[in-house]
Amino acid sequence: MKINWLWDSHLSEAEVRKIIKDENNPKFNIYVQKLFSRVNDPKIAFDIIDEITFLRKWPVIKKQMQKDRWLNNRLIFWQTIYERVLERFKKKGIKIRQFQSTAISPEMEKIAQQIKDVRLSLGYTQKDLAEKLGVIQQYISKIENGHENISIDNLKKVADALDKKLIVKFS
Repeated sequence: MKINWLWDSHLSEAEVRKIIKDENNPKFNIYVQKLFSRVNDPKIAFDIIDEITFLRKWPVIKKQMQKDRWLNNRLIFWQTIYERVLERFKKKGIKIRQFQSTAISPEMEKIAQQIKDVRLSLGYTQKDLAEKLGVIQQYISKIENGHENISIDNLKKVADALDKKLIVKFS
């Protein structure tokens, strides 16, 4: 079944494919973001964008997509695909340094551990917490593993869901 992911575009799929083949094209990010927000089949997506370009450009596209909270599930889905493709390249021995996300900061690690500790002390599963927040369980997993750069607003929502106060302390 063919997916019409360009339903609101005046360009043909052939024209969009040409744009996506050139990551320096000024419209590249716009159309790749549409692709990842509307297509949930990696085979279809990787027929349009090659995996190397995906690995190189995903962090930028992800940041753009994070601005639209309606895309949260798609973000998590494509982040998982990103990690799997990255792992496959590692196993093949392909140098992927330029594609790796930044290391987890000690501060993020500490916050992630605190969230996990409080959740466990309350007897909540990740799924329980996810349901309280209206997100999927994988998002909680990414937070607790330090792989999600959580905003202060979202950190406050997590604290509220755990019946805790959020206190930011500078020392």
